[in-house]
Amino acid sequence: MKKLFERKKYNFDVFYGKDRNIKILLAISLTCSTLLFLIGFLILIGLVEVAGTILTGMDFIVFGILTSIGPIGFYNHLKAKLKKEIENQLPDFLREIASSTSSGMTIFDAIKSAANGDHGKLTPELQMMASQISWGIPVKEALESFAKRINTPAVKRMVVTINKSLDIGGNTSSIFEAAAKEIDQVKLVEEQRKVEMSLYAIVIFISFFVFLAVIIIINLTIIAEFISVQSQLEAEAANLPGSMKMAKIDPLGIKNMFFLFVLVQSIGGGLLGGFMMDGKLSSGVRFGFVLVLVSFFVFKIMF
Repeated sequence: MKKLFERKKYNFDVFYGKDRNIKILLAISLTCSTLLFLIGFLILIGLVEVAGTILTGMDFIVFGILTSIGPIGFYNHLKAKLKKEIENQLPDFLREIASSTSSGMTIFDAIKSAANGDHGKLTPELQMMASQISWGIPVKEALESFAKRINTPAVKRMVVTINKSLDIGGNTSSIFEAAAKEIDQVKLVEEQRKVEMSLYAIVIFISFFVFLAVIIIINLTIIAEFISVQSQLEAEAANLPGSMKMAKIDPLGIKNMFFLFVLVQSIGGGLLGGFMMDGKLSSGVRFGFVLVLVSFFVFKIMF
């Protein structure tokens, strides 16, 4: 009996393709972040001491978080930006193919002619496609190879549509023209979604800075007054007879507690806000990195 629900296995190549750089970057960043987490934990429990008061155990924890999410977040952002630029050039390329085939050129000649033009970041991919076809590789396989290299849903959908249409037969120029219209429509929908969701992302970022400001105000007013009163009472208790003891407020413990609150807010707000704005988790990781960095410097200066 067929299972109704099957657990899908995570496939690294589905998300990143055959990109070895991402694997090397992940290995290095995770190794460095693990070491920083370990050092920070050992400092917090008192097994390791750091000379001076500039760096604390919590600082090493923050460095570990930044090392784990920063490189992968910005690398994925650059990759996504490159793919976006390629997708933006695709409609013009497809319309050029449609125009060339409607005038009597074959698909191979049309792709070769387009590869000699200026299509921005798409040009190297077109040149590789033209080279593959000149080596005797069928057009369908060259298009599939192109979709694997770009590795975006829009390009994969476009290649599947073109290959199915070529198998069925018909007017080749109309096939490429329809594919260009489909990509334009997808781009329009994505732009509309980005504009609408960016408002919610801005609200999340504003709420983070409001929360950070509230924490700073509480520390500079209420907590500062508590510590001042504590110092006065300790001085008065020293003159009293007997062994009277008072509970102490640890300023470092309060600072670490407040910083953990802000740290969770910065990571969560960055992930959610970036994902809502661009629809990609890499953007959320990037914004989370920025908010954590802002929180770190604010606490170093204000606390």
